[in-house]
Order: sequence, then C-alpha cells, then structure tokens
Amino acid sequence: MDTFRKLVSAGFLMLMLGFITLLIDSLTSVEAKVGGAFVIFIGPFPLAFGFGEYSPILILVSVAIAALMMLMILLMLMNLKRSQAGPDNP
Repeated sequence: MDTFRKLVSAGFLMLMLGFITLLIDSLTSVEAKVGGAFVIFIGPFPLAFGFGEYSPILILVSVAIAALMMLMILLMLMNLKRSQAGPDNP
C-alpha cells in the first residue's frame, strides 16, 4: 500500500505543478492562443468536441487515446476471462 500512496502523491504533485506552470505562463504572456478538445463516452460511442485553432488535431489525439483505452480494457477483460477458465479449459 505504500507504493500506491507514493504513486498517488507523485500524480497529485505533477498535477499541481502543471496548474502552477499554466498559471505563471498565462500571467506572463501577452498573446495567447486557446484551444481544447474532449471526448465523452455515452455507452460505447465516443462524442468528440473541440474549439480553437488546433481543435482538429486535438480531437484526433483525443479519439486515438480513447481507442487505446478501449483496447486496453478489452485486452484486460480477455486476460481475466482466460485466467478464470483455468489451465484445463483454454
């Protein structure tokens, strides 16, 4: 459990450093371009939204990450099913 707490603490620290970095950059820069994208899953169907100049690229990256996440979940479920079947039932 000690490793879990270390990983959670490291993740929280990186998240806070990212927020602080963005805050400092937004306060010091005069001209800023804003853009973003996100993916919402409703069941197995992803809905991708984006705004700003770089939204098409961000949407593609978001959908690719979502597809990789679904693939990882599918592989984990297949591995779990295989391990529950036992050595005598392939």
